[in-house]
Amino acid sequence: MTERSSLPPSPDALFAPPGVGRPASIRRFHSIVRVASAASGGSAAVLEHSLEPGCVAMPLHRHTATEVLHVLAGALTVQVGNEVRPAPAGTSIVVPSGIWHTFWVGLDETRPARFLAVVAPGGMDEYYQDVATHIPPPDAGRGPNIDAVLEASAHHGVEVDMLSLYDLIERHGLALA
Repeated sequence: MTERSSLPPSPDALFAPPGVGRPASIRRFHSIVRVASAASGGSAAVLEHSLEPGCVAMPLHRHTATEVLHVLAGALTVQVGNEVRPAPAGTSIVVPSGIWHTFWVGLDETRPARFLAVVAPGGMDEYYQDVATHIPPPDAGRGPNIDAVLEASAHHGVEVDMLSLYDLIERHGLALA
């Protein structure tokens, strides 16, 4: 008879009941870490995001994780590589490792989009929490510490094209979340 591997010390780490999770909001791009990387031994993480109408979440970026987005409510517009597509509620999007991508909620939308991001391997949960510490809320009276954001991005293996924001904002009439 083979011995089964033991559970992590805290069984609570294996369950994410409704309303439980660590917040990692970046201005008007709200995130909750629903399943931390540590709960899966680093193999995956689950984040629940919401994004306000007229906002782009972040510049074009890429990372080594594969990301699967699933739109729960509202509608996103997603750019993966050079392809831009609408993603209404019920849509799932696979963003392969190393591909430039971003997402936004159009100006014509009347409510925020709410969506899940499943990333494998894990680690993006830690990235969002790290970056959130360097970007104050919109009413803070001060801007983000861009050098610290770029440093955190590099630390977590996320490459960010900050200049892409100008094009996204101008072409789609958006604001940075």
